[in-house]
Amino acid sequence: MGYPLLHCSRRLAAPFVAVLALTTAAACSSASGGTSHGPQSPHSAATASGSASGVTVTGGFGSTPKVTIPKAKPPTKLTEQTLVHGKGAVVAAGDTLVANYVGETWANQRVFDSSFSRGEPAGFVIGKGRVIPGWDKTLVGQKVGSRVLLTIPPADGYGQNGNSQAGISGTDTLVFVVDLDAVYKPDASAPGTPAGPLPAGWPKVSNTPAKKPTITSVAGVKAPKKPVSELLVKGTGAKIDSSKTLVLQLVQTDLATGKKTQTTWGQGPQVVSASTVLPLASALSGQRVGSRAVVLLPGTPATPASGSNPAQPARPAAVLVVDVVGQF
Repeated sequence: MGYPLLHCSRRLAAPFVAVLALTTAAACSSASGGTSHGPQSPHSAATASGSASGVTVTGGFGSTPKVTIPKAKPPTKLTEQTLVHGKGAVVAAGDTLVANYVGETWANQRVFDSSFSRGEPAGFVIGKGRVIPGWDKTLVGQKVGSRVLLTIPPADGYGQNGNSQAGISGTDTLVFVVDLDAVYKPDASAPGTPAGPLPAGWPKVSNTPAKKPTITSVAGVKAPKKPVSELLVKGTGAKIDSSKTLVLQLVQTDLATGKKTQTTWGQGPQVVSASTVLPLASALSGQRVGSRAVVLLPGTPATPASGSNPAQPARPAAVLVVDVVGQF
C-alpha cells in the first residue's frame, strides 16, 4: 500500500524524480550529522491503555504492536498517549522523521497500513503539512525513542472525503501506534574528506564537506548520453548498503543554463532506496555515509500517456550533487 498517512509526496529534484523512487526505509543503522537515534532496545516494554480512548496496546518499542480497540464510540477529538518515553532528540517541525507505525480504523479494527509488515520505517518531513494533520499536531515535540498511541478523528485525518485507496471513509476515526526511530534536521550533513579535483569537462563545484555544495560553473560541460558521476567527498560513516534506503541532500542545476533548479538543503533531506540511487550515482558504490557525488543526467524527451502511465514532460539535462547523510 502507498503509505496512506502521507498527504502528498515530497518533491524530489527533477529530473531525478523520473528515475528515483520515493520510498520508506528500514531500521537506521549508521549515525550522521544532524541525526538522532532512539536509545530504546527492540524489547523495551510498552503495555498501556489509552487514558482518553480506551485503546490497549501491547508490545515493545521496535516490535509489531498488538492493538485492541474497544467496542465503543471513538473519541471525537484528537488524542495522544506516550507509551514509551524516549530519551533522544525532541522532534521539531521541519525535521525529516523516521518512524515505524501501524494504522487501523476504529470502526472495524482493520489494519490499513503497517510499516512493521513491510519491514521498513517511513521517512517524511513532519510539522509542515506533508502528512495528515493528526501526525503533525502530535509528533512534533515528542522525543526520539518514544512509542506514541494516537486516535485521529476524520477532521485530523482525511476529512470528509476519506482515502478510498486505503479503504478509509470520511467518517473513519484512525488509530495509530508510532515508534519514533530517528530525526534528520533540514540541513543535515555528514563529515568526510575531499576526494580530489574533478577531471576536465566536469562542472565546477564549491565542495566543503558537511556544508551545502554549490555548482558554480557548467561552462563547457556536455550532456551525457547516460548518467555519469564522480566522487567529491569520501564519507567516514558506515559503508553504503545497496539493500537499504539512503537519506540524501540534493542540489540540482540545469546543465544548459547553469541555473539552480532545486535543493533539499534547508527544506529536509529525501529518503530514496539505495538500489535506485547507485545505478545513477555509481561513484557512491562502495563508499561510506557522508560521501558526496556529482552526477550528470541526460535530458529526456516528452512521452505521451500510455495505459495507466501519465504523460511525462521533457526534462533537460542536469547536474546533481548528492550527499548521503544517513541510511536505514
